[in-house]
Amino acid sequence: MKKYIASLGFVFTVIFIFAQQDRHYSMFNESPMIINPGATGLFSGDVQLFTSYRNQWSTISPNMFTTMSASLDAKVYEKNGGYLAAGVNFYNDVAGLSQLKTGIYNLSLSYGIEVEQDQYFAIGIQPTYYQRSIELGTLTWGNQWAGEQFNTLQPSGEPTFAESIIKFDLNAGVYYYGQLDDRFLLSLGGAIGHITRPNVGFLTTDEKLYRKYSLNGAIEYGFNSKIYLDPSFYVFMQGPNKSLAIGTDFKYMIKEQSKYTGYYDEKSFLIGMYYRSSDSFYTKLGFNWAGFSFGAAYDVNISSLSIATNGMGGMEFFLRYRIGFIGKYNGFKS
Repeated sequence: MKKYIASLGFVFTVIFIFAQQDRHYSMFNESPMIINPGATGLFSGDVQLFTSYRNQWSTISPNMFTTMSASLDAKVYEKNGGYLAAGVNFYNDVAGLSQLKTGIYNLSLSYGIEVEQDQYFAIGIQPTYYQRSIELGTLTWGNQWAGEQFNTLQPSGEPTFAESIIKFDLNAGVYYYGQLDDRFLLSLGGAIGHITRPNVGFLTTDEKLYRKYSLNGAIEYGFNSKIYLDPSFYVFMQGPNKSLAIGTDFKYMIKEQSKYTGYYDEKSFLIGMYYRSSDSFYTKLGFNWAGFSFGAAYDVNISSLSIATNGMGGMEFFLRYRIGFIGKYNGFKS
């Protein structure tokens, strides 16, 4: 019983905290456009498609947090070392028995220039359609207790309010991407989210989202033609909420770039180890086959919430495909 009460208390605490904090991704480095609009179109190839799925803390409730996302981005115009890129991103999160849904639909636009050979600097904006809804009919209340079970036909006695809200939001970011030599790739970006601070409260008009300030970066370094080390980090501050995710992938090349055609027909396997501050450790497995990439990650919860989760965190998957993928070691297609 004590564990049940503690778990229930944690659930309400977590839901309250997440009302003012964006959901996090374990594999944040696989689709940087989601966290920084400046990264839109900044990849080798013509078009990039990405999708991911995450289920978190299912030991507390089967439907605690389920998150799905999908995105598409591409460079749409290139001339004299500069380019214009555009992308779209969809994000849907469902939480708990009330089916608390957060839907984010945004358009990413960025402009980049080649500051040095194979080194690019870009700035981007991300106008966003933000939707939030809740299903009150799936909940039961104290006034509906009929002695042996709940009678949902009885009035709940709770205040009524709109069960859906729609808001406009805006994000912006800057991003650097550079191939410094054949085996050294560096990317670094900074972003500001929720610039308009939309009100997302159902009951009040004073529940504005905190602005989100973030930094993300990654390195890919090849010790030789087969073994690569890919460390990356993501840190953000959003009101009282702060988080740092840091770790590295270890990548082994099964097949390298063709020395004759220049086509980057990479086939590689990777394993990663990461830490998210005051929250979890997680492991990542991934596979790349030319333009296709697939990965899975699993979190082991180490925060005080572990009393409710039994250490079980979240499972996450991603799938990505790059059309016209030619290889990051030969610069961009022009």
